Amino acid sequence: MYTVSISMEVNPPGVTPMLTLDKLWQGLETKAEDPVPFVPGMESCQVIERMDDGFLREVVVRGRTFREILTFTPPVQIRFDRVEGEESGWIMNTLSEGPLGYLLTYTIALNFMGVWPGSEEEKAKGDEVLFNYANALRQTIETIRAQVVEGKL
Repeated sequence: MYTVSISMEVNPPGVTPMLTLDKLWQGLETKAEDPVPFVPGMESCQVIERMDDGFLREVVVRGRTFREILTFTPPVQIRFDRVEGEESGWIMNTLSEGPLGYLLTYTIALNFMGVWPGSEEEKAKGDEVLFNYANALRQTIETIRAQVVEGKL
């Protein structure tokens, strides 16, 4: 299983407006429902079924279709469990606070179908996933900030 975490400072020096925990959480909830503006390569998202603490959704990313169960732990974390698609595993979006302020962390744990764990092929696929999720992390924070400026959050 390819596993990695990446974190990004939410309010680095010089950015405005400063995002509060409440606005960050609202932004992550919005992203869960409609990830297209937040995630480069995300083509579509449809909520299939709602549950007390989350929902099942189907997403299309770069031509690949996945079904994920999202579980919400407000205002800290959203867990995405892949239940159908080419990759199995899970992803977490976690908000935390450190010495530099708020951090948004993506943790990814994926099995790539037909790829031997620990192989060079897994590393290559993992590096691609890491690159894509780093871009998604950056875009998520930028989109939340833009939606706050526009009064959408």
